Amino acid sequence: MNHTFSPYAELGVRPDVTHQELKQAYRQAVLRYHPDSAVGAANSLKFHAVTEAYKELRAIVDQSPRGKGSDDQYSKLRKKNQLLDGEQPIDPQTLELGTPDLQQLLCESDNSHVRQVAAIALFLKKESALTRELLAIAKQPAMPSIRKAILSAMHIGPRKKVVPILLSVACESDLEIAAIAIQQLEKIDESLRGKILFKLRIAHLSLWERTKRVFDPDLLLITQYSQLGDQLRQKGLLSQEQLQIALVLQKKFPLLLGQILRYLNYVQPHELRSVLSGTHRS
Repeated sequence: MNHTFSPYAELGVRPDVTHQELKQAYRQAVLRYHPDSAVGAANSLKFHAVTEAYKELRAIVDQSPRGKGSDDQYSKLRKKNQLLDGEQPIDPQTLELGTPDLQQLLCESDNSHVRQVAAIALFLKKESALTRELLAIAKQPAMPSIRKAILSAMHIGPRKKVVPILLSVACESDLEIAAIAIQQLEKIDESLRGKILFKLRIAHLSLWERTKRVFDPDLLLITQYSQLGDQLRQKGLLSQEQLQIALVLQKKFPLLLGQILRYLNYVQPHELRSVLSGTHRS
């Protein structure tokens, strides 16, 4: 580390800083410098510096008698810190963390799985104000890594509120985000595939395509890629609605049908390989 580096100076705190003061200083720095933040001036180098400073000072404060508090509080603090750094797998006790700790994990962890579990735990709190805050972030493209974690947990949220948001997100121009929204809707209720398909058709197909019988199997199965879909259906690996969803997305995103199906997590790689090898032999 650079000899001129001072963790106290980076975060603007005193040597006798408390856990709460350190956490508050770091949060302010994150809001100011995080590359995904819409607040302040994003600066990835500065964000890295304050993150390193925070980790160094946190280790010091964790070991201080004043910082530890009770054994139980110290255990929870260490667990949260390990989760934040991705050093420890998620277990059910994570759900017992308080709202501020879970929010910190969601906003600050570099581990996508940790962020997702934190988002799930926050939804499970069933706090109205907290849920509104999470759903507001889900609607906006800002802070994509945090948004992605929240979207991946929205099947836990209140159905009446999350379904309209997910249906809208499913029509966005980012395939990864759209696929997450579709998967969440299917987790909520597979019968929502009809609504998903309707929204996608309106968003991605031309008026002529929407008014014609574009989903007639006799019209669809005219290329090798649609033959792939038909064979997956015949093997029971794919439903007709799933195939239709994938084909509409293929209209928007210029990828092979197999790639679209993998984004949607409808089939596994070995299943695709098995069907494709059979298609090539025939």
